[in-house]
Amino acid sequence: MTGIKLDITRASASLSDLQKQIPFMAATAINDVAFQVQRAENEAMGDIFHNPRPFTQRATQVEKATKANPRAVVSLRPAQARYLEPYEDGGEHATAGNNSSLLVPVDARTDQYGQMTKGAIARFVSRDDTFVGIGPKGIMGIWQRVKPAAVGRKGKRNGIRQAKPALKLLVRFVPNQQVHKRLGFKERAVRIVTLDGGAAIAKAVQRVLATAFR
Repeated sequence: MTGIKLDITRASASLSDLQKQIPFMAATAINDVAFQVQRAENEAMGDIFHNPRPFTQRATQVEKATKANPRAVVSLRPAQARYLEPYEDGGEHATAGNNSSLLVPVDARTDQYGQMTKGAIARFVSRDDTFVGIGPKGIMGIWQRVKPAAVGRKGKRNGIRQAKPALKLLVRFVPNQQVHKRLGFKERAVRIVTLDGGAAIAKAVQRVLATAFR
C-alpha cells in the first residue's frame, strides 16, 4: 500500500482568499452591467427625440454597488427627470415654471436644437414693447407691439398720420397635452441585464481567479 500525502496549504489559502473576493466580484459585475445600461439609456435619447440637447443625452446616472451593498441603481438625474418622466410613466408634457401651457416659439430666437435659450421668456416679458395676453384671432401668447413708420396723409401738407402699432406674436401658449412617445427606460434596462448579466459575472470571476492563483 502506498500512502499519498498532498500539501494543500497553498490551495486552501487561495480558496480562502477567493471566498473573501466574492463581494468584490459581485460589485464589479453589477457595476459593469449598470454602466452598460447607462450608456444604452443615454444613446436611446437620440432615437426617441429629434435633435436632443447634450443635457438630455446625459440624463442617466449610476449609483455604484459596493462590497458592503451589492446593488447598483440606474436612474434619471433630477433635473432631466422633471421633463422625461412623463415619457416613461405617461402624462402631460412638463412645462416651464408655473406655466400650465406649452410655450412654442413663433418669432423668437432659438438655439441649434430648436429651443428658446434660457431666460428668453423673462427677457420678453420685461420689455416695454411686449405684453402677455390674447391677441388677434384669440391667440394667447407673448406679443410685441411693432411701431410702424410715420406716413404722410394725402391732401394735407406736411401732415403726418401715425398708424396703430402692429402686433407680432413672439411665443404662443398652447394647451398642454398628453405625451405620445415612450422612453422605455425600464424595459431597456431589464433587457440589457438579462442579455449581458451572465457575461459580466463570468468576466468578474475570471478577474478574481487570475488574481487569486497567480
